[in-house]
Amino acid sequence: MALTDVLELNKTELFTKIRNGLPIVPQTQNLLDCKDDLLYAWDSNESCLLVTNWRVAQLHPESKSAGKLLVSYQTLIPSNTVGLYVDRVVVSNEGSLVALSGPQGVSILEVPRRSGPNGNFMDGKAKITCRTYSLDALLFQNNPQLEVRQVRWHPDSVSDSTLLVLFSNNTIRVYNHTKLRHVWKVGPHTVKTGANTSLSDFGELSVDFDIAPAVKSRNEDSNILSTTTNSLNQSNKTLAAAKAKKERVEWPIVILRENGNIYILLAGIDSEVTRLQGPITISPQTSANYGLESCALLIIPSLPPTVIIAESTGKLHHALLLEAETTEHYLNEVDDGLLIEPSEWTLHVTETVELELGLSSSAANGTGDIYNCPIYLKRDLINEMRYFAYHNAGLHIITVNFIAELQRFLDSEAADNQLALASASSAEYILCTKFDSSDRINAVFGIALLQMPAGLVLLLSSGQVISLKLVIDAQLLMTPKDQTLRKVTDAVLEQQGMGPSFVDTIKGLLQRSVSQPILANKLNASSAHERYELLNQSIEVLRSQYLKRHELVRAEFAKRINCIKLQKKQQLEEIKSLEHEREIISERAHKLAERFEEISDNQELLVRRCQKLMQEANTTLPNNVVAEREFTLEVARINKATKSLAAALDTAKKTSNKQRYHIGKSQESGKSSTYELPEKQQRTITDVLTQLSSEIDRQIADIKRMNKIVGT
Repeated sequence: MALTDVLELNKTELFTKIRNGLPIVPQTQNLLDCKDDLLYAWDSNESCLLVTNWRVAQLHPESKSAGKLLVSYQTLIPSNTVGLYVDRVVVSNEGSLVALSGPQGVSILEVPRRSGPNGNFMDGKAKITCRTYSLDALLFQNNPQLEVRQVRWHPDSVSDSTLLVLFSNNTIRVYNHTKLRHVWKVGPHTVKTGANTSLSDFGELSVDFDIAPAVKSRNEDSNILSTTTNSLNQSNKTLAAAKAKKERVEWPIVILRENGNIYILLAGIDSEVTRLQGPITISPQTSANYGLESCALLIIPSLPPTVIIAESTGKLHHALLLEAETTEHYLNEVDDGLLIEPSEWTLHVTETVELELGLSSSAANGTGDIYNCPIYLKRDLINEMRYFAYHNAGLHIITVNFIAELQRFLDSEAADNQLALASASSAEYILCTKFDSSDRINAVFGIALLQMPAGLVLLLSSGQVISLKLVIDAQLLMTPKDQTLRKVTDAVLEQQGMGPSFVDTIKGLLQRSVSQPILANKLNASSAHERYELLNQSIEVLRSQYLKRHELVRAEFAKRINCIKLQKKQQLEEIKSLEHEREIISERAHKLAERFEEISDNQELLVRRCQKLMQEANTTLPNNVVAEREFTLEVARINKATKSLAAALDTAKKTSNKQRYHIGKSQESGKSSTYELPEKQQRTITDVLTQLSSEIDRQIADIKRMNKIVGT
């Protein structure tokens, strides 16, 4: 196990959880993706996205550090339940968004911010609820036969949010977050109604696409945008000129159809009108057409770009995308509304590589049929000379050696302009999951490429995880992003972010293509064999159309219940966390209010000082008017008079205080100068006066008595 799992991912809790909820259908898909040091994995059982920092886990295999328990993986819970069957996980170029794609829909999950010493989401929180929205949910609901063929992020998106989705009706829809920006037709419009249409019989349906490096537009009408912006204001002319210049850059979108024909759609990221060219000429001519059973396409951004065309038979065609010397015009498609321009490109096939799909002894001896299966391609972002092909029978690594020869030829200054590609590409069978002639397969359920150090992680349908180290090349690829986006309003899609309801999903699962009618007795007796066949047919219909669908509904209910419980638990935890944060914010608000009052007081003081300084500065200016000078002199005179009055008032107050002091002192001295007799003398004088008073009273009484006598 150590040789096939160098990172020991089989022992991790993340893949233990993933292993318990793998899809039952053994069909090749990609439930893994890696961006920088984060490994993403889709959990089909709980409809959640699991993520782990594989570089930190490799450096610190222990689960505890400094007494703190580290989270082995984080669970990104979609805010809206992802009800579709997810078979592809694609992380955006900058890692801010994750596209969850399935045959019947696409959902976008917004990744939270990274923080903390280990670079985890939200400082290592175990479970995080992330905003999730569905794309064109009503479109899939109204068109049940519509399928998603390919999903790719546009490399020219500044906000890292432009997604291109190829549908089975030969259209590419361009989304920016939840908004539908454009609908580009890449072929005749068709919608399946149960049986294959004539277009699908002829292989006219698009199966894959990829984006080639940007080129300058050859359209002479590219300056239309600048002429339509003449009505703008003078302040917006610079912006309008920048937009007009930007429209001259086009991105060739190479489209592959089932019959092997290649078309190129020339369009900018904000182009309303596109140019479709094709089918482009493929040389050298052969008796059999290239890609009769085409299933995948990949572009390596070399110079010129290298186009990889994969067939389900195991053939890989390596071709160079060249500019044609003369344009070639082809007849229009079945759809009259589709305009195809003369082709400006050609494909030159340099070599064809045949892959060995499994190690079947019967097929090798010629006694059995050769095993065929769809092949999926993935480009190596570290080494541009290498790409990966994964399928039901395992994984191949293909090295395109002529890319190095092309680079050396372009860098050389030799006079000889002839180029001979001598190095053949090599295909290395890294992982084989089919080594017998039976129908049992162990398909690849996920592939992720690690960087620094380079590695490879594979998830098989059996639940086993393969992690290998890769030898990298010194040349690294970097994709610049220097374009901006134009906002377009779309009110119809505002209510489609929630996706289809759970009731509609259950109705879709219970919808049957074949019904089981009530059987009536025949008039003539049927044979036992006919009755046995009828019974077997009825049992098969009941199993496939009734019991199986009820099992799917039960599984859907169980998944829905688990998701709701998980969301409820997470929401309760987040409510507690938000309440705690609210208390902290309230305390900080009080402190900030106090600080604001203090700063306001200081500001008022500074304002008054500034006003005083401004007044003094204005008075000293030599260019003051006469009125201002007179007013200044009058203010100065009043100020001088006020000061003199204040001084006189102070002098009067001092004089009044001095006079009051002298008056009080004289009163005190007058009180102290009065003479007081001694107590004995006062008593003697009092006695004498008392005697005199009594003597006077006696004499008065005698006089009255004598007057009475005389009167009588």
